[in-house]
Amino acid sequence: MNSSPRRSTKLATKKKGDIELLELIAKDPQAFILKQGWASVSLDVSRGLMELRSLYEHLQARILEMIETLDEVRAGADYEVFRAAEEDESVIGQIVSVQREEVEREIGELKAEAERISEEARELVGEVPF
Repeated sequence: MNSSPRRSTKLATKKKGDIELLELIAKDPQAFILKQGWASVSLDVSRGLMELRSLYEHLQARILEMIETLDEVRAGADYEVFRAAEEDESVIGQIVSVQREEVEREIGELKAEAERISEEARELVGEVPF
């Protein structure tokens, strides 16, 4: 198992929650390495690992965002319709029929209300307003 002293120290420090030391290491890894008396480490490899770590953390955050978005979508009524339609295509026709009936009922109610208001206006002015 390849375990460098630098990696062991960094992991132990991270476990202790010593953020200041981690910031010091991140700020100038080469100076920290020299201060510890360790042999020089290739910063190109270290930078590559740091870039990979950064990419990994970014991807983790993005995955969490996507999971949250997916949960929001799945919680919505549109998703329920989608799932039901996937299982039975006739669901769309049923939904359209129910919505058509609701719209026709609302149109009837609005026409009745318009007629009632028109009648009230005729009574108030003694003539047809339209």
